[in-house]
Amino acid sequence: MKITFLGLPDHPKARVALIPVPFEQTTTWLKGTSQAPLEILKVSPNLEFFDEETGICPHKELGFHTYPVEEYPLDLKKALSKIERKTKSALESQFLPIFLGGEHTISFGSVMTLKQYYPGLRVLHLDAHLDFRREYLGSKLNHATVMRHLHEQGISILSVGIRALSEEEYLDLQVDGPRVIFAKDLHENFGAALDQIKTFLGDCPIYLSLDMDALDPSIAPGVGTPEPGGLNWQQLLEILKLISKGTIVGMDIVETRPLPGYPFTEFLAGKIILKFTSYLAKSSK
Repeated sequence: MKITFLGLPDHPKARVALIPVPFEQTTTWLKGTSQAPLEILKVSPNLEFFDEETGICPHKELGFHTYPVEEYPLDLKKALSKIERKTKSALESQFLPIFLGGEHTISFGSVMTLKQYYPGLRVLHLDAHLDFRREYLGSKLNHATVMRHLHEQGISILSVGIRALSEEEYLDLQVDGPRVIFAKDLHENFGAALDQIKTFLGDCPIYLSLDMDALDPSIAPGVGTPEPGGLNWQQLLEILKLISKGTIVGMDIVETRPLPGYPFTEFLAGKIILKFTSYLAKSSK
């Protein structure tokens, strides 16, 4: 099924690719993330295409190419192989890939593929949860363990907005874990948090992994595990502005769970793409 971002034809010289990944196999509470890519694309024509903050229309400055919404295998290994093929296809076309999940496990496929092209790749991980368990409900690789697997592959990670983790994860952080900016510390001194993010970004290639539950459920209620105390809209925008000045090579937006009759969270996901690409277009100038 082919539905384009913003409802516009694919730009002939597009620099950004939207890659729907409607994979959901390991979510354990509120399900529905497999519906998110299609729903995000369906609501996106209702966005204003012009960004008043930057004075830019990103669909004109950068251009978007949208991959078809396709079914994904239920087998995780086969699904990750398909994500790898999609990622390589986007890179060969010189697109900046933005993956629309789906559950957070998809990040393993996209990040590990990008690492083949960018050995110094770092991951900026925005999330309510650390996703650093050793296993979850008998499964080694899933939405609750994905950052541990990336960490074990030698990828440097900064997790931001964390406000829910297991005791096991907390203890493992003390020994060997990713760098973390907890939500409480971010709210107490947001300027210091931005400085930490800026230092982490450096001159390295960056992959942004945005779990929508990083945002406070008051503005993003359509997620599988909503946690109070999340990022607000302006805080997210400041982080996106900072990232746009770095070397961004890929991004995902995951764990949106559409709520019937209330498509606000998927609309917000589309808005995030529009804002971030506006900042990228401004920085590229």
